[in-house]
Amino acid sequence: MNNFSSRIALCATAVLTLSIGASLGASKVAPTMKGAPYPLATCPVSGKPLTKDAVIYVMEDKANPLNDGREIRFCCANCVAPFVADPTKFLPAIDAAIIAQQSARYPLTHCVVMTDDELPAAGSPDADKLKELVVLNDMVRLCCPGCMKKLKKDPTKYLADINAAVIATQKKNYALVTCPISGEALSDEPADIVIGERLVRLCCNGCAEKARKDPTAIFAKLDTGTTKAVPTAPAKPAPPATTAK
Repeated sequence: MNNFSSRIALCATAVLTLSIGASLGASKVAPTMKGAPYPLATCPVSGKPLTKDAVIYVMEDKANPLNDGREIRFCCANCVAPFVADPTKFLPAIDAAIIAQQSARYPLTHCVVMTDDELPAAGSPDADKLKELVVLNDMVRLCCPGCMKKLKKDPTKYLADINAAVIATQKKNYALVTCPISGEALSDEPADIVIGERLVRLCCNGCAEKARKDPTAIFAKLDTGTTKAVPTAPAKPAPPATTAK
């Protein structure tokens, strides 16, 4: 099993509890999580910081595979209902925050779908064709809107390609020499996973699930080059616009 497949299998255990799903009138069987864990530090509804007790909700959207199985985290159960009632009210701000968070680390200069096509550069005649979007909590860049159809057919395939590029690009300058979960020294062949388009090197695959439970803490350790967690203020979604009455 490759790193990305392992990532999906481990993340599938972190799903919305049945009690919350039942209270919202959702399916009694929680949908399977796909892709990356929610990478932002704040609740998209209240704006409050997320804690280890954050409520995990997994979207079910058969009409859009880019969101079907996507994890969203909330500060409390009360914030889930407004999101479920109208996801479109909150998703644009969530996506904008994720793009802002991940943009500088995006590893590809070519389109992930049309791999022979370079991504349009800023200021170039084709710059307006560049498509930036979020797929299952990861940023993706396409050379043109026409690639969207292929992306939707198999989003996890293209995310796996991006993750492979993240690992290849970031391992050369990776700062930590110990596992951010266990604190053990990393071997010559650590277990590599990707969270929020950032390489995380672990002592073993057994630490992967714990790493995905708290992305903000992992990002803090990566940013400081230490395994000691420190407070950070990552990108957060802006509050939804209100309509004047």
